[in-house]
Amino acid sequence: MRRSPRSPIPAVLLLLSCAAPAAAEPLPRRRPSTGPEQEMLDEAKRLVDQGRIADARDIHLTLWRLTRSASDAFRVGMLSFRLRDFQMAAEFLAIYFEMVGTPEAPKIWVPPGFKESYELARANFAEARRHVGAIEVRVSEPGAAVLVDGRQVGVSPLPHPVYVAPGQHRVGAQLAGRQVEVPAAVDAGGERTVWLVLRRADAEAPALPSTSKAAAPPGAALGAAPPRAARDPALRWWTVGGLAATSVALAVVGGVSVAEANDAAGDRDAAFVRARWEAFRCRPGLPACDAYAEADGRARTFTGLSVGAFIGAGLAAGGAVAAGFLLAPEAKVRVGAVGGAPGAALSFGW
Repeated sequence: MRRSPRSPIPAVLLLLSCAAPAAAEPLPRRRPSTGPEQEMLDEAKRLVDQGRIADARDIHLTLWRLTRSASDAFRVGMLSFRLRDFQMAAEFLAIYFEMVGTPEAPKIWVPPGFKESYELARANFAEARRHVGAIEVRVSEPGAAVLVDGRQVGVSPLPHPVYVAPGQHRVGAQLAGRQVEVPAAVDAGGERTVWLVLRRADAEAPALPSTSKAAAPPGAALGAAPPRAARDPALRWWTVGGLAATSVALAVVGGVSVAEANDAAGDRDAAFVRARWEAFRCRPGLPACDAYAEADGRARTFTGLSVGAFIGAGLAAGGAVAAGFLLAPEAKVRVGAVGGAPGAALSFGW
């Protein structure tokens, strides 16, 4: 029996139709520029040719706000680098990298020569990072407005760090009437992470006592010393004023005693000179010798009195300062910089 030959072509076609893979979806492309946008692009190119880099960057920055395209982020970043505005260069080049991906795995359609421009952008970004710091902001809740030095930089969670000038900055977040702000310092080329916790309103408000008794003062539960009871202001003034007046009075007595001691010493010296003419040795009953003895006694008495008065004045003055410090409910001593110079400050709160 003779078999009829079969052609393999239909079977091959059937296998190819079944095994053919699905075509890959094309990468998204930037929408065509409108007339006004194209005019702005042409104007920016003309300004670059004229060397007016800052004006050209302003145009691309306006286009970025309108289109949010990777090409505009790239141009803003590259022009900022030429202007040595490293903070804006790092910010927009980071946005560009986030949008386009890599030459090996692009996220959007890229034109020919993309790898060369990408590598140049990478080199400029690395150089810009040497001059600025990076703060990665983590917020406890999504959707919060993130602010750095009072300027909103995005909404949490931020896709990339915030690039700032080296130094101290204020990092905060706001959401539904709640806000938090902390200081953060970063060095050039450095990076740090700041965690922000937005507390709920019920967690922020202190719990009210369930009884009618007076609430304990803050810090009582932690073993802090209870605040001192308020003292009578009249008692404070009388105590400090009395000690101060005593100090002044004793100082006056000391001054008068010094004057009297000096006068008595002068009389004593004069009497001694007279006594030497009357006799070589003083004996009781001689007028010169009696005058000498009386003047010498007065000089010794007033000298001792002046010394005691001055010591008492110093003690009274010290007592006035000590009483003012101890009786003032808010008295405190602060040691540190005073007016830009090291020193100590004694403050009273009456």
